[in-house]
This record gives sequence, structure tokens and C-alpha cells, in this order.
Amino acid sequence: MYAETAVSPSLSAIAPARHWARDRLAEAGVDDGRLELLVLLVSELVTNAVAHADPPVTLRVHVDDERTRVEVTDGVREVPVVRNPPPTAFGGRGVMFVDRLSSSWGTVEEDGDAAKAVWFELRHDDVSELGGFSTER
Repeated sequence: MYAETAVSPSLSAIAPARHWARDRLAEAGVDDGRLELLVLLVSELVTNAVAHADPPVTLRVHVDDERTRVEVTDGVREVPVVRNPPPTAFGGRGVMFVDRLSSSWGTVEEDGDAAKAVWFELRHDDVSELGGFSTER
């Protein structure tokens, strides 16, 4: 399954993007354990794109037999970095969540209107039958 949608470049677009992704992933047969984790990570990528980047913003979801891949494109070439903010910091943890909870992640330059895509993958075997994430890579 492959689907994509345009995301409005505003913070009010985060919840609708999250709901859209949840619906597409559920339609693709993603189970509850993976679904909740994927929706969390989608929310982190979309939040970064609408808060720190320029339009156009596009959310892409691709589910196959081995993994789920999510990409968010935006109009800024600057790539996100993993931060380790102090516990008192208000934000700065989104990429850290993606780094620690996904099977892999990265960025790639895009052609056309978008400058880059930030992506993550979650291998289906990285989530146990109980819905917990495996910390083994």
C-alpha cells in the first residue's frame, strides 16, 4: 500500500495528518502495537516539518510485507539532528524518538518543489506480538 497527502504548513495540521496516517495504516492491516508506534512517529515528523520547515509539506506512507516506511517532505534543505535536551526543556525530543523507536531513519534530497524528505522505517519484525518495540537492532 502506498498513499500520500499534502499537509498544511501549520501546527493545526498535525492532528489531521496523524488521523490520515492512522486510517491508511489501519486499511493496510497494520496491527495495534505497530499502529500506535507508527502514529507517534508520524506525529513527530509532521510536527518538525510544519514547525521548522517551509512548504510544501507532503506525508507519504508505504506498507509492504517487510516494513512500513513513512516520509515527510518539506521545502528546507537543513536536515534534522538528534538532540539530547535536558529534562526541563520544553521540546527537542522528536528526532530522538524517531531515532530510538524506528528500525532506521534518515534524510534524502528531493527533486522538484520539496528540498528533502525525512523518513523512517519500522520493520514488521521489530514489534513483538504483544505490541512492544524490540530494542534489539
